Amino acid sequence: MDIKLKERISVCYTCCGPTFRESVLDKLKNFYFDNENIFYCILTDDKSYFDGVQRQNLVVNELKDFYQEFPKLEKNEYFLESTSKNDYSTQFCDLDYIFPFSTYRFNLLQSIRLGIKNVAILCTDSSLNFKNFNDGVFDNINFIYNAVSHWDADTSEHDMTYIVKRLNDKFNLYPDKIVRVLDAAARLFIPENLEALMVFFTVWNDVIEYLYDENLIRLYRGSYVINDEYILAPIYNSLNLSKNRDTNHGMKYGFFDVVHNVGKERYWRTNGADGLEQHKIYEEFLKINKIKLN
Repeated sequence: MDIKLKERISVCYTCCGPTFRESVLDKLKNFYFDNENIFYCILTDDKSYFDGVQRQNLVVNELKDFYQEFPKLEKNEYFLESTSKNDYSTQFCDLDYIFPFSTYRFNLLQSIRLGIKNVAILCTDSSLNFKNFNDGVFDNINFIYNAVSHWDADTSEHDMTYIVKRLNDKFNLYPDKIVRVLDAAARLFIPENLEALMVFFTVWNDVIEYLYDENLIRLYRGSYVINDEYILAPIYNSLNLSKNRDTNHGMKYGFFDVVHNVGKERYWRTNGADGLEQHKIYEEFLKINKIKLN
């Protein structure tokens, strides 16, 4: 695809486990394209999986690459590792593992170290659709383009009081009482500059480490991931990233493609999505749901 961009942008994925790596690999090979201003940043449990991918401006890190600099990562937010799909899903279930969703913040650090301030953080079932993309995207400074949905919430609810207190005490930041909450499927950040992006990463990282240190992270535990919508909402607001803005522009203009495929990516934790009954063994999952593969 021939597209001219006046600024550089990083397209970022975090993929842990064989099924999620497979989704990202497929997008890199069959959906995305080469462009001097588009960088693809991958955070994974197994960087060798992406060896040989012929994609310009591809940067692949394992989470372990950040352990020395951020020692709490290994203890609190480690990735399960396995080359076998069923071994990974079995570990996930037997260990009662919950995916640490806020490890996505290291996509920001990948981008910062490339000198790129515009960052798209996407779940593996989502894509940045450059067919509907144009340079006007970069004109909204300190802005978040968001996928799927957004809503407002009071910071006295959803355990946001802990986030607000940390922002007050550590960073002298004071979110509004009502903040905009964003769905996490896909987000495109357009900060003022690299320094602002680094502040965002620093605050996000500190809040997560604090929640683990104080055993408060349990409050955000979901059935599959550590949910971050209500962790990030006060942060966004306090950094003026989501105040008085229509943060759903991404879907309005078709910037994002979001195609959920629970049965393909997390068959062991469907939680009834798409009417599918979960099972930690893929072959059994197909059998009990009467799914026949072509």
